[in-house]
Amino acid sequence: MKNAKYFPFERNNYFYGKLLSVEDFNLEQKYGNDKRRMLNRFLYGAGVVVGMNVAGVDDNTILVESGLALDYSGREIVIDEPVARRLQTLEGFGDYEEDRNTGYLYLCIAYEEEETQAVHGISHSDQKGNTSFNKIREGYRLYLTRSEPEPEGLNYRSLYETDQLIYWDKGIRVRQSMPKFIGGGNSATLRIEVENMGQQEHFAFSYELELQCLTHEGRPRLTVSFDELLFEKAGRYVIFYQLDALSIKDAQAAASLVPGSFKLRIGQNQTVEKAEGQTTLQIGSRNVREEVRRAYYEKGMEQIVKGGSQSLYLAKISLLRAGDAVVINEIETMPFKQYVAGSFLEDVMVRMLEENEGGFGNGQNHEGESGINARRDAYGIDIAEGVEEIALGPGLNKGKKIFSREISHGLGIGRTTVVLSMEGESSQEEYFGTGGIFQSSQPRVELAARTDLKRGVFVIGVRALTATTQDKIKVHWTAIRDRKELFLEKKEPRIFIRPNVLNLNTRESYFLEAVCSNMNETGIEWQVKEHGGTVDANGMYTAPNTAGVYEVTVVSTAYPEIKASIFVIVREKSVDK
Repeated sequence: MKNAKYFPFERNNYFYGKLLSVEDFNLEQKYGNDKRRMLNRFLYGAGVVVGMNVAGVDDNTILVESGLALDYSGREIVIDEPVARRLQTLEGFGDYEEDRNTGYLYLCIAYEEEETQAVHGISHSDQKGNTSFNKIREGYRLYLTRSEPEPEGLNYRSLYETDQLIYWDKGIRVRQSMPKFIGGGNSATLRIEVENMGQQEHFAFSYELELQCLTHEGRPRLTVSFDELLFEKAGRYVIFYQLDALSIKDAQAAASLVPGSFKLRIGQNQTVEKAEGQTTLQIGSRNVREEVRRAYYEKGMEQIVKGGSQSLYLAKISLLRAGDAVVINEIETMPFKQYVAGSFLEDVMVRMLEENEGGFGNGQNHEGESGINARRDAYGIDIAEGVEEIALGPGLNKGKKIFSREISHGLGIGRTTVVLSMEGESSQEEYFGTGGIFQSSQPRVELAARTDLKRGVFVIGVRALTATTQDKIKVHWTAIRDRKELFLEKKEPRIFIRPNVLNLNTRESYFLEAVCSNMNETGIEWQVKEHGGTVDANGMYTAPNTAGVYEVTVVSTAYPEIKASIFVIVREKSVDK
């Protein structure tokens, strides 16, 4: 790559009678560029500053919005207007071959220069003959790759978190991560990230971790287990375990995979897979912020600039293959969170901290909207918090009821417990239960919540116990969901279709199986959108005459709200020549 090196810094030394050459003028530009790019890299970092979102236009075309980014050499990358590209025309697509491990590509952007405005040159030493170029245009290059970036120095997370690949095979990838630093006697969260990268059957796995200077529930050993059936079907899953550090200082702790302990079950087949990995953390005497700051300042300058050849990853594009054709299934923007926070954004964050009395946790704002702070503790409890400002009108009479808007708690569908409290005159006081028990000038009201299990939302109800002239109240809410509820939800009526993705030729037929779970009445009805082929009452689907991607749906006749669908990829039947 061009102009990726800063050092050494040299500039022209001018004196009367100096004869300036092409090299001198080039040095003048290089000196200014290198100084600016060094400051960009060391002061701001690398990543997208604004824009550059990626969206799908159709099954084969993506759109990259305009934006600004800084690469790992501090060079500015500008997309001045949105650009649309067909995947097949991008560099790297021709090398793509879907295998059992990958069903996606990464869209990357890199800095690039181009010589423009060809002119006649007079130098016979010019390697390009007598043709020179009058200008150099700074631009960018979009390309596709299956390779992931180097994690070290990738983003801010690498300063305080270690990440380790445990297993990657058969369309399944497992990673685990922990904080880099922890105080003696404190707890850390071990995060296990599971990705389904094309495995169509249900799968489960388990493996053993040997803990050094750490314990889980008092034991120096932890069994990590995962079963896809206990989760809503998705491409990525995350599970958490709490680890407790021993009360020691200045020691290295580790969670190491026990060889031969990784057991994988796909469908009904169970195998012992080859897997390895160790995640380490430092038990220190300083707090975590001091440790991160120390680690950053002790980092050698060469460690920061060594990533100069690394590109920015704008999107992860999930693909489906239909014979020789490849179509876009899903687009995930900025999969590695390579962002640069500008000074304006940093100023906004500081102001939010000040207005929220030192933290984002209360989710409060001043426009009546409910800010949500969602988190999951180490025991698998999902928690979301927020504040809802409810208008009482010009006057609330005794017995009158007021209802809030629908509020999304962000914990997904299913059973969720909602706890409500009313903010007092001081932000340091909250009242739970029926108002009026405590002496307060706040209106005496009752609070209640109604949850919608199918949509993951709830409504707050307020009933006045006495008349009040107060025009509004602030209700703090906490939504709690136990991960065990997911297992209980599996006992609820549901339908799924086998297979979950289907590839056919035009006019080809295939029998689809609808599996009804926990349903007394198993009557179903098959549906397919117009021009998407036909499906009979037994589930025999026949593809249409036109290639494309079509949706087939099955609906319970007894419970119309219970349904499932799959996508059928239809391709033209190849003709042997």
